[in-house]
This record gives sequence, structure tokens and C-alpha cells, in this order.
Amino acid sequence: MSSTEYGSVNTQEQQHRQGDEEAIATTQVEQTRWQKCRSTLGTHGHRIFIAWFIVIAITAVLTISLHFSLLPSHQPVDDDIDGLLDEQCVSDRSWFLALLLSIFFGPFGVDRFYLGYIFLGVLKLVTAGLGGIWWVVDVILIALNVLNDHPNGCHLR
Repeated sequence: MSSTEYGSVNTQEQQHRQGDEEAIATTQVEQTRWQKCRSTLGTHGHRIFIAWFIVIAITAVLTISLHFSLLPSHQPVDDDIDGLLDEQCVSDRSWFLALLLSIFFGPFGVDRFYLGYIFLGVLKLVTAGLGGIWWVVDVILIALNVLNDHPNGCHLR
């Protein structure tokens, strides 16, 4: 007579098996969030790493292509434009390096430290770039070369 029939009596072995199944079910339910995260990372960690690597590679390619697309062409310079360039203040800090620092280390305020804005760099570090909003704004400002360096207020080279 099987255990699924009406009126069947559970033997001691069947009760032991049911107890093991209940213990397994309760241990699966009682996992903490950290244990679930560790088990997920253990099974899918390589996929997460590959996804972040692809995101960083795409960002680097877009940044480098933007940099080379904005390089000035080698055309003859007019006398009027040459006079304006002499009057314009140009910083010794690199625009491209500031952009790379802003993209990769922006939430930590490294771009603001590089440009000389120490207080804003500390504030950005403490707030993690205001949850990413300040980071995105700084990437856009530096990409458009709107953000100047702090001590002299000169445009980035």
C-alpha cells in the first residue's frame, strides 16, 4: 500500500524523509540577503563581470572617439583668430584627462580634485556624486569644455 492512499499509515522511515524535506525547505527560506547575494554572485559572477567590462569598454571607445572627433584640423589660422587665442587663458590641465577622470572616477570627486575644486571634490566624494546626478552633470560639463580650472579660471587644453 502506498503512502498516498487514503488511510495509509506513515512508517518511521517515511516520517524521517518528510522531516528531512521540511528541514531543507526551512533552511532555504531562512537564508539572509547576504547569503542570497553570495550564492547569486557565485553562480552568475562571471556574467556580471563581463557586463561591467563591456560597459566600461563602450564608454572608453565613445570617449576616445569624441576626443579625436573634436581635434582641430590643420587649417591655416587667420590673423584675427590668432590674436584671440593669445588673449584667451588656457590652463595647463588636460581636457581629455579631466573627462576620463570624470567618467571613471566621477562619483568619488577625482575630477573636481584634478580641476582644483577641493571643497566640491570632498562634497562629491561624501555624497557619491549626489547619487549619480552630479556625476552625469560633471561629465557633460567637462565634455562640452564648459567647466574651467579653479585657480585661474582658464579653459582646459
